[in-house]
Amino acid sequence: MNQNNTDRRNYIPWIFLPTILAIIIQTAASIMALEFYIVAEMSTYTGNDYTSFMVQVINDYSTGEGVAWTSVIYAATTAVIAFWVYKKYCREGKLSWLSGKSNNIPLTICGILLFSFGMQYVTVYLMNALASSFPSWLEEYEELMESAGISGSMTPVMIVYAIILGPICEELIFRGITFHAAKKVMPYYYAILVQAIMFGAFHMNKLQGVYAFVLGLGLGYIMYLYDSLVITIIIHVLFNFIGTIGSEYLPMGGDSVVSFFLCCLAALVVSYGAILVLKNASAVVNNNSESTDI
Repeated sequence: MNQNNTDRRNYIPWIFLPTILAIIIQTAASIMALEFYIVAEMSTYTGNDYTSFMVQVINDYSTGEGVAWTSVIYAATTAVIAFWVYKKYCREGKLSWLSGKSNNIPLTICGILLFSFGMQYVTVYLMNALASSFPSWLEEYEELMESAGISGSMTPVMIVYAIILGPICEELIFRGITFHAAKKVMPYYYAILVQAIMFGAFHMNKLQGVYAFVLGLGLGYIMYLYDSLVITIIIHVLFNFIGTIGSEYLPMGGDSVVSFFLCCLAALVVSYGAILVLKNASAVVNNNSESTDI
């Protein structure tokens, strides 16, 4: 019993370490990128004012491809490290793909699509509600998106990060290592909550953090249902694709208080229905697979 408790305690640091590691890598990538821009600017700068020099460096970094490439390097590096840790310590060298995870593949695909679209609407209406209540949150969020190069027209490099590398990296960290470690020390429903909190906090922005937390709850439960990162990565990629590329084509309602409430309710119903569809099609939960035991 004592040995079992010791084994459980060994997993506690792994609930937090992946997020800390990702922040460290992100910071290091940003510092190295800025140093590169400083050196590059030195070769062309003709002034003698240090403040103006640094302003020019930061402007070139933030308005060019600097942020995009920094994001790609950070996500790729973190994903490789997280994949190695997840495979070695969470899967004992054996990865679980889609085989045996679904009793009904078409139903699972239907649930994935419904959840991706439903949660996109849920987050949009949630963001609108929060922005109306806390305008400063919206200003912080818009400044963050602009500095990250995600607002307006996105470059191909940033699209690769936002739609592919970012979701893969985040799923490995939160639904992979963090959720796996949390399940070892607490019931699965608390583990879902913990990884969602970590996922929201990781975004370090109030508005984005709240909707990331909500999305994380859904993705965490789906990870519990299927015990497969492939499913959650697909959903996360679709979610980000819809939000970055397809958002302008989404029909939106909610011009009045009543219509806003009804649209928000409809989005919640669709998302909840998608969860039920995914649960019904899950072979892991319905067959009482050992991989979901607590």
